[in-house]
Amino acid sequence: MVTVIEPLYKSKDQITFGWTPEPGNVATSYKMYVNLVNNTSSMHSLYSNISIQVSRQSPSIGKVIYVAEIADVRTALSLPSTADFSNKTLYFLITYVDSASAESAKADSTVVEVTPVGILPRKYMKDDPSYNRHIYAFSESDQRWTKIMGTSSGAMITSASGFYADNIVTEYTYDTTNISTIKVYPSDATTSGSPAKLTTFTYTGGGLVAKTVTVDSTV
Repeated sequence: MVTVIEPLYKSKDQITFGWTPEPGNVATSYKMYVNLVNNTSSMHSLYSNISIQVSRQSPSIGKVIYVAEIADVRTALSLPSTADFSNKTLYFLITYVDSASAESAKADSTVVEVTPVGILPRKYMKDDPSYNRHIYAFSESDQRWTKIMGTSSGAMITSASGFYADNIVTEYTYDTTNISTIKVYPSDATTSGSPAKLTTFTYTGGGLVAKTVTVDSTV
């Protein structure tokens, strides 16, 4: 089983999964399994006969889509009505069925963990092979996958929430009236000689900023 499933969207009642079809056109349908523990041998059947038809809608173009309902998970795992996707850690996997109605082995599938606080991409996210970068990242604040900025050199994830911003230290120096310099560096890299950024301010005679220069520096 080469295909790896990816959680694309989660609410307390639904999780939308997507995956690239199994190569070689061997699959005629897919099966979804769920469990409360990461144990492939004791997985419970959630849904059978998932169509191999791929989505034509962004951001899941070219992927097979399946929406897992918490009601179906409750039934499969004999969970109480109070259980939902926001208070249970659950494990999912898929298998495929070929033209001879033979099912692939669950042991050959990759188990995906979905936690109460969100979806953890970790090893389950795939790279864009042409740029070696992730196209989407999961936003804990929005509880959904969001686009990230990326280049062939790497990627940057942005967030409007200050809670997810980097922890930094900002040091100021002053002349008799104005700020002379600002030095910024990560709060976990305070050892002398660690990389930092230093901004120097030049003022006019009227006390207005005339120029700022930012250069590489050290703590």
